[in-house]
Amino acid sequence: MILRGHIQNGVVILDGSPQLPDGAVVTVLVPHLAEQPPSGLRRRIQVPLVRTGDPGTVDLTNDRIGEILDTEDLARVRRFFDATHA
Repeated sequence: MILRGHIQNGVVILDGSPQLPDGAVVTVLVPHLAEQPPSGLRRRIQVPLVRTGDPGTVDLTNDRIGEILDTEDLARVRRFFDATHA
């Protein structure tokens, strides 16, 4: 059985509220994590260019860049699941 879901506040929430018995053993698979290159390899990233009238008005901290990249990864996972579970 394959059930779809999402993470909310660090907890897996299954879509459609399926009834699973207490103590049921489950496995969570996040495909994009399984496809990551080995830890010794580096991968180039593309940071979005934001044009503004005033230089320095966009505060791109490490945390903000991480949020942008996480959002892109989440979109990739959703497209994968939509394509494989349609």
